[in-house]
Amino acid sequence: MKTACAYTLPSHQTSPALDTGRVTSVQNGIFLILARDSYWQARTAASCLLRPEEGDEVLFTPLPDGRAFVLAVLTRSEREAVLDFPTGASLTSPMPLNLDSATAVQISAPEAGVNTASLSVQAAEAKAAMGSVTLVARILRTCGERLEQTFGRLLGRYGSAQRMVQEDDETQARNVRVSAQETSLTQAGNVTQLARDMARIDAPQVHIS
Repeated sequence: MKTACAYTLPSHQTSPALDTGRVTSVQNGIFLILARDSYWQARTAASCLLRPEEGDEVLFTPLPDGRAFVLAVLTRSEREAVLDFPTGASLTSPMPLNLDSATAVQISAPEAGVNTASLSVQAAEAKAAMGSVTLVARILRTCGERLEQTFGRLLGRYGSAQRMVQEDDETQARNVRVSAQETSLTQAGNVTQLARDMARIDAPQVHIS
């Protein structure tokens, strides 16, 4: 049965000592460390950002009051490293910061925010799956070689709209309805209207010239 000891400094030693050991178990933030055939209970020091795991060789220090703290993880097997910030953290630098990974970078949080004066994103391919998106911009510009959109329903409300198409402009629909409160004007070099069954013009006055 493993029995954890409270570390007691020798009588001639008045300052904390440094010792090395191996983590044998972790429970509720308490690390059981095997050092010199004895087991010690220790917590991580605030400066030890790398979370110790079972099997790690650690550097720890016992204090005169019986407490012990892990100062650093010295060696570990090839496992994922976890930086532990129990009360949160802020990373500040007067110079640029770079986050580089050879495979992937993932961010997981209930809520995320980006606050910056300028934002630039470059990607060979981008995918986004969202339940709802709200975009508010004073000026919105989009530019691309090809635009493809698929919607169950498309609804747009504009104060004023203008489109300029250099080539062909084609609309295919089961039914088409254009409603204008004042005036509807079509200008073209040639106009052709084709109807399979019937063509109808209904108005109090019809002028053809």
